[in-house]
Amino acid sequence: MIKMIFQSFEEVMWFLVFYLIVLVIMAIFLSIALSFFSKAKNTNFGRVFLTAFLITVTFALTFLYLEGWLAWLVALILTWIIISVSHNVGLLSAIVITVIAFLIYVLVVILIAALLHVTIDILPF
Repeated sequence: MIKMIFQSFEEVMWFLVFYLIVLVIMAIFLSIALSFFSKAKNTNFGRVFLTAFLITVTFALTFLYLEGWLAWLVALILTWIIISVSHNVGLLSAIVITVIAFLIYVLVVILIAALLHVTIDILPF
């Protein structure tokens, strides 16, 4: 049985705002990574945002029913399939796009931390 984590309507709305921010950030990095591949199609922001939404739903459903390394493996394989089908790239290209998007994210976090003179103990993954 799923435990209710929201106590009020306000908590639901804050969760949705946070989720929307995460989706926009994810779509930006995915869009940048897709721009490195000239054969990628459907690279407009709306289509990339839809891909990011499908990826997050896939991760949520996978981790709802599976645990541990199996959940990570299934979620990543499904993510690569979603990217390859949505943007007409091969599976190997989808893997590279995922790695590039993640590396750009880490680089941006490190640069922002350096500009703000903040020590990063743990990256916000």
